[in-house]
Amino acid sequence: MPDGLVKAIPFEDLIAAARARSQDGWRADLNDQAKARYHVAGWPHARTESWKYTNLNALAGSDFTLAEGGAATGAAVPEDAILAIDAPRIVLVNGVLDPALSNLDALPGGVVLTRLAEAGESDRAVMASLLSEESSTDGLPLAALNAATLSDALILDIATGAVPETAVHVISVGAGENKAFAPRLLIRAGEDSFADVIESHVGGGAEVYFSNSVTQVTVAKGARLGHYRLQNEALGAFHVALTTAEVAEGAVYDNFVLSLGARLARNEIRGEITGARVEYRINGAYMASGTRHLDNTTFIDHAAAGSRSREVYKGVLADASRGVFQGKILVRQDAQQTDGYQMNRAMLMSDRAEIDSKPELEIYADDVRCSHGATVGELEEDHLFYLQARGIDRDTARRLLVSAYIDEAIDEIHSEPVREAMKQRAGDWLAQNLSGDGA
Repeated sequence: MPDGLVKAIPFEDLIAAARARSQDGWRADLNDQAKARYHVAGWPHARTESWKYTNLNALAGSDFTLAEGGAATGAAVPEDAILAIDAPRIVLVNGVLDPALSNLDALPGGVVLTRLAEAGESDRAVMASLLSEESSTDGLPLAALNAATLSDALILDIATGAVPETAVHVISVGAGENKAFAPRLLIRAGEDSFADVIESHVGGGAEVYFSNSVTQVTVAKGARLGHYRLQNEALGAFHVALTTAEVAEGAVYDNFVLSLGARLARNEIRGEITGARVEYRINGAYMASGTRHLDNTTFIDHAAAGSRSREVYKGVLADASRGVFQGKILVRQDAQQTDGYQMNRAMLMSDRAEIDSKPELEIYADDVRCSHGATVGELEEDHLFYLQARGIDRDTARRLLVSAYIDEAIDEIHSEPVREAMKQRAGDWLAQNLSGDGA
């Protein structure tokens, strides 16, 4: 189907294929419920407020088939694309857990992994509840599509009081032409636990596939969770990712997303602060070249008094690429003494690059301290001249200045090993994409 022609409800065929694969009544029921929610929500279009800057016609007009996962694909982990972290791996290929590529036996103490296919009745009940409670009519139709075409679902439990000696690295590998897959990850950080979970979403070459992932996070009272994510998909891929995070009293949630790959990608984060003394940090960086489109959309719901949120996103847009930042902070009437900060900064490396930025505050409490803003700029010629005057060639000077700019965002990450791994991948992008004045 040519670009611009959109089926009324895209991907009905994928839902039907997933329904046919359902092996028991429980999975079939989930599929049917999610399909109904998907139909109610409808497909995002230009009049859908939260999608107004991201046109999905090319995605909806593509013909995908439901991917086979696991070892059947013969896929391997592209080591030069993931975050270089020394940590046990949980590897999904086309959304399905691949035990052969994972090292599940090395998971640290206090961390338990449960797979949908192996879940007991209690875990199934939790998963079914989470899948059915999605507010898909509130701008989340692709989350309903995820549930209706579910490839696999994993629950990662961090025990109460646990302090795992290593992080856990979840790697999602896309493989195959014109394939679609929909992984689901549930992260549950128990009370007073202290852990890091890392996600790398990667692919190879220029393959066209559709990764529609959902990660649901709950951080219990007094827990600290570092949640760090790399999007480095194949350059022909479509990547839509939703993260929801519910954070309880006295907890810390430290999130960072680095977006580098895909033809079109959307990183959406929705968080609810349900207790006092919460530190909620969702930061990120995005770097695009060619005609790539990178969308970062966030929503922070301050539903309790006396908590803080911080959000800093920085982007580099080269060639004819386009970035989107939509960030909303909601402060409810009872959320007095809220401290919220939000900033998006974008650097345009070309007169053909574009950025749409929409920071937003909605405040119903009167004792708050909240600010937001957005800036767009270019490289300062004075800074380039300064470096060139000291014998540094122009290309190297440009990379040094952009690297320093992006590193300021990456420095928001509280885990030092993750910071260094993120800087390495950002440096790779700079070396590949800012090698001449054409950017």
